[in-house]
Amino acid sequence: MGQHSILRTDKYKNVMALAGFPLREETFLFMLRKGGPFIMPVDPKAYVESCLPTPTEKDYEYLQSQGLVMDPAYRAAMASGTVQVNGLPKGSWFGDREPVLTVTGPSALVSFLEPQIIWLQFRIRVATLARLAPETLSQRLGIVTCEREREIVLETLETMNVRCDFEIRVETEEYSTFIGERAQKLIEITGDPKRVMEAGMRAVSCMEQHEVALQACKDSGFCSTSNVYLAQKLGMTPAGTTGHEHTQRWGSDYAAFSAVRDSYPDEVTFLLDTFSTRHSGLPIAVRAMKETPDRICSVRFDSESTMEGDYLLGINMMRESGFEAPMNLGGGFDIQQTERFETLRQYMNWPASLQRYMYGQFLVQPHVPLPIRGETGAVFKVSQSGARPTMKFSDNPAKSSIPGRPVVFRLQHPGSSMNHDRPMSVIGQLDEQPPEGYMVLTGSGRSRPLEPASLRRFSVHPAVNSPQTEQLIHQLTAERYEQIADAVRKS
Repeated sequence: MGQHSILRTDKYKNVMALAGFPLREETFLFMLRKGGPFIMPVDPKAYVESCLPTPTEKDYEYLQSQGLVMDPAYRAAMASGTVQVNGLPKGSWFGDREPVLTVTGPSALVSFLEPQIIWLQFRIRVATLARLAPETLSQRLGIVTCEREREIVLETLETMNVRCDFEIRVETEEYSTFIGERAQKLIEITGDPKRVMEAGMRAVSCMEQHEVALQACKDSGFCSTSNVYLAQKLGMTPAGTTGHEHTQRWGSDYAAFSAVRDSYPDEVTFLLDTFSTRHSGLPIAVRAMKETPDRICSVRFDSESTMEGDYLLGINMMRESGFEAPMNLGGGFDIQQTERFETLRQYMNWPASLQRYMYGQFLVQPHVPLPIRGETGAVFKVSQSGARPTMKFSDNPAKSSIPGRPVVFRLQHPGSSMNHDRPMSVIGQLDEQPPEGYMVLTGSGRSRPLEPASLRRFSVHPAVNSPQTEQLIHQLTAERYEQIADAVRKS
């Protein structure tokens, strides 16, 4: 077991565990969606094990004080400390959307790890810069936000055998001022601290950076954060919605929405875009809310590319159904987006108290050009729940995830003329045989040194799916359309 608190995660993890299956074996996948190629700077098993928690009664007492009375199944899952990690060997190169690692274990425990697993993207970016663009290191890494971030940079450069021949200056005060000004502006626009929530835990490099940013938000008037650990430490309110994993775990929007509605007594929020916001998530959320009109339920819009139309449709659909419920807007929100949606709210005559905003990257982004999550699109998504593969679709195809227990098959001889047009990687499934000319890279224990010409092929010939992976995607896509058709029939 690790030495971390079980509070070291986002609040929605606790809510989803209460409405889920804490002891069910699940597999979560970590990948970077864009910006590659990348190099893996750590041993995946050692890294994941360093993130595991040690539960204490004080932690459970705090959760209970926040209305989160965790059941015996959750306690057993968090106390187990047992996960299976299957990842790319340290030193391996990989491309966009290739499985970096998977973690399999009790649902509540593996889900808890999400923010800390995503923090790995910072180390990966530092390591990749050290290999591919060493001349930019002083400009990209010369100023950091906190002491721990400086330590991470130095640790990673040492791992890459790169000498740090420049000073790394820590500008905590400057960073705090930068974030504080952003937070103040958001409160000025919305007019009420209760309408804004900080949710940037997954977009930082470490807990220390998040504490600096969150303290600045609090000093500016913010009251709530998704980070349970820092909410306790800084005297703020832990807040959150539900995630895509909840809907994937239950297999349908209606099953997921009614499960959390009937399991958690406080306000619950329905995330709409796992299958389709307009055709499934939104109409089913309205249906679930109408079934229990005395409950406080809200919806969360999360698809940046369709946000404005989804929002307007949501207002009209609720009003046609005879009620108005809170709407939470998240996904790339900044000052300009907030101003835009405040204008829309006023135009639609929608109550200010029913429109709230969630800010992630914007409220933790450094004041200097450090690597950030937005450059990679790093995600940690459930890919199998029990024996059932699952995937997130979203309204944006680029945000779809990979199902099953995926592994990387790597081309063995990329320099061979006969392999000129073959992709460097094939995304297969655990226990599936690799295609001829490929080897299983995931979990092999050894990296594959590559020439610069081979590295370029990650972009020229991106990874393709194996027949087994394609079959899973085809099967789950068919199920998605069945979900949408059923929602349309019942709306």
